[in-house]
Amino acid sequence: MRFSAWSSLAISVCSTLALAPAAYAHLSVSPAQVKPGQAVDLVFGAPNEDDAFGISRVTLRPPAGFDLDDAEAKPGWTQARSADAITWSGGNIPKGQYATFGIRGTAPDKTGTIVFNVRVGDAAGRGLTYRVGLDVVGSGHDVATPALIVALAAAVLALIAFFVGLYVWLRPQR
Repeated sequence: MRFSAWSSLAISVCSTLALAPAAYAHLSVSPAQVKPGQAVDLVFGAPNEDDAFGISRVTLRPPAGFDLDDAEAKPGWTQARSADAITWSGGNIPKGQYATFGIRGTAPDKTGTIVFNVRVGDAAGRGLTYRVGLDVVGSGHDVATPALIVALAAAVLALIAFFVGLYVWLRPQR
């Protein structure tokens, strides 16, 4: 698959680690926050902090509600997609270095933190699974909120004008 037009946002270190301290590593996602229903390009940073064999496989499983469209094609890596995951394999992330892996999709319609499972593995068959959180915040209807306020204010003013007119019409004449 071809993937272009990547977001220029920097990779942030805001991840949730789901393994024991001995398997410590930093997986990150950028951007760290998205709006409900927003079409997004997400970039996951996968470091190899201490694996002497090198990381040669990365599998990313989006959470329920995240609509996965496509994934970044990485030179030197092959890509396979199953119904619920993207796997890059055959490349190498040497010890002390990192690589980024990108996907494109649509965020869920509801707010909250969604969790991606990211499994990294080496040529010796060892692997670790990390849980990386992405915050879905705000309203998917931000543009509609000011319009709703204006419409409500106009309705209140119309009701006031109606009752003032009714009062003037029905009041006794002198």
